[in-house]
Amino acid sequence: MLIDFPNVPAWEDGVLEVRQTSPGQPGVGTTFIARRVFGWRETFIDCRITAWEADRLVTMELIGGMVRRASVTYVVEPIDDTACRIRYTTDGEMRSLLAWTTPLIPTVGRRLIRSNLATLERLLKEAAPAGRTTTSRD
Repeated sequence: MLIDFPNVPAWEDGVLEVRQTSPGQPGVGTTFIARRVFGWRETFIDCRITAWEADRLVTMELIGGMVRRASVTYVVEPIDDTACRIRYTTDGEMRSLLAWTTPLIPTVGRRLIRSNLATLERLLKEAAPAGRTTTSRD
């Protein structure tokens, strides 16, 4: 579900649609577009995968909307045979008119990211076979 781009709207707040725009299976160089809402305004974000390890890691470069540029990484780390931890890191900058908000992003973003990952965890648990724990968050 993490790397299943069309399902991102099911767990990431504000994302309305994610559509792959390049052919083939996801990997380094794959491009896609995300349609999302920022501040009650619909916008589009161009995305490109810059690092990829199937079922383990994805790093994406994001450009558009309120973001001048950003890099986000999701890493899935197995804990044992029945659980994993998802780590999320991001770095970026806002567009010129919103640059003053950059210092606020870590505080606001942390809350949103935790909420998104909690939703992802719930969806994974609902989809897991009975008796299996599927995720752990930091």
